[in-house]
Amino acid sequence: MQAVRITVPGRPVPKGRPRLGVRGRKAFIYTPPETREFEEAVRVYAVKHKVKKQNGDLAAIATFYTGGQGDVDNLLKSLLDGLNGVAWEDDRQVKVVIGVKLNCPKGQERTEVIIARADEVMPLLKKVAI
Repeated sequence: MQAVRITVPGRPVPKGRPRLGVRGRKAFIYTPPETREFEEAVRVYAVKHKVKKQNGDLAAIATFYTGGQGDVDNLLKSLLDGLNGVAWEDDRQVKVVIGVKLNCPKGQERTEVIIARADEVMPLLKKVAI
């Protein structure tokens, strides 16, 4: 597999906490709309970049350019969930994750991710490991 690079324009959205809704006498849990929309945008741009579903252990290296809120771990969660079923079957396949959040001016916000085989990335990490 050759590494794949995806760019998702627009403000990165951290994974929102599950919400509880009530309809009549039934309660249900749902993902906030803003999170669902970002995850769908990730899927759309992955397809646009002709990403094919990969097998085996993978690595995801993401850079989030934003002036907004959000912890890197929650930004990663929404990105990885958005790639489920497109870049991989399930994000449990992702064994290496590197996330960076950088400030940028409004209008230049985006998410960039590189997807590669984990065994191609591990030798590089061993060189910089403490």
